[in-house]
Amino acid sequence: MSVNETPAARHPNRFLADLTQAMRSTAETARQATIDQCQADAKAYTEKLHARTDDEAASLRKGAEADVSAIRDWSKAEVERIRVETEQRIARRRELLEQELQEYNSAIEFEIERVQKRVSGFEVEVAQFFEQLLQEADPTVFASMAAQMPDPPTFAESDRGTLATEIKARREKIMRSEDLLGDEPPDAVSAAAPEPSAEAAEAAEAAAAEAAAARASRPAPAPKPEVAESTQVVVVGLVSVASIATFKRQLGRLPGVKNVGVSSGPDGEFIFTVGHGSEISLSSLIPTLPNFQARVVSERDGLLNVSAHDPEAEG
Repeated sequence: MSVNETPAARHPNRFLADLTQAMRSTAETARQATIDQCQADAKAYTEKLHARTDDEAASLRKGAEADVSAIRDWSKAEVERIRVETEQRIARRRELLEQELQEYNSAIEFEIERVQKRVSGFEVEVAQFFEQLLQEADPTVFASMAAQMPDPPTFAESDRGTLATEIKARREKIMRSEDLLGDEPPDAVSAAAPEPSAEAAEAAEAAAAEAAAARASRPAPAPKPEVAESTQVVVVGLVSVASIATFKRQLGRLPGVKNVGVSSGPDGEFIFTVGHGSEISLSSLIPTLPNFQARVVSERDGLLNVSAHDPEAEG
């Protein structure tokens, strides 16, 4: 055979054909086995997930039921607390109503007594005025004296209005729970109600902190009302009714003076009863009265002796 001749094609060997067939069969078997194993693993994992899901769902349901039970217990405790607090506030408010009624009635009685005293003082003043007036025979002097007739006192409900304002302000203040129930928190609920949950405990702590802050921000107590005093001013030197009336009016206009009454003394002096606040000094104010040249001669508790010049006597 020459070099340029092509070798004849070889026919497939039977051995190689059988080997190839066997390899294909083995590969197919391995593929199927791999798929079957994957499906088996997936099925086992899915069953495991289903089982765990049921357990977790049961646990979640149990936790939710426990929370619902705690909420119901907290709600019962809150309802009981509100009921007890409501009864305490109603009882306290009724007690305060009785106190308000007593204070108001006392104020009315005091006002009536004050009015009666002012009327009596005015009657005495008018009687003294007319006693001197009717002794005058000169028509001109009579008319001049009659023009100085004392004015009747005026009556106003300032005291009652002040009391009503104080009662209203106190009512608005005491309607807050910490004022109706006092500084100590109510204990009746804790003895009868079930133990609150963590949420209820946090709410109670927040409420206690809020009440403490409200108590800390309460305004200072109102100052006590001013104590009124009475001083008798015994004046010598006044002669005319007009001067007596003018002296009385000027006394009434002094700062801090509440009311002035006048009566005659046994030796020609005139006694002015002056109601005033405890902070003023009549001995330093009386010398400032215009036209009378008033001078304090002596002073002791509740009594001033004053010497004055009657401006009407100059004419």
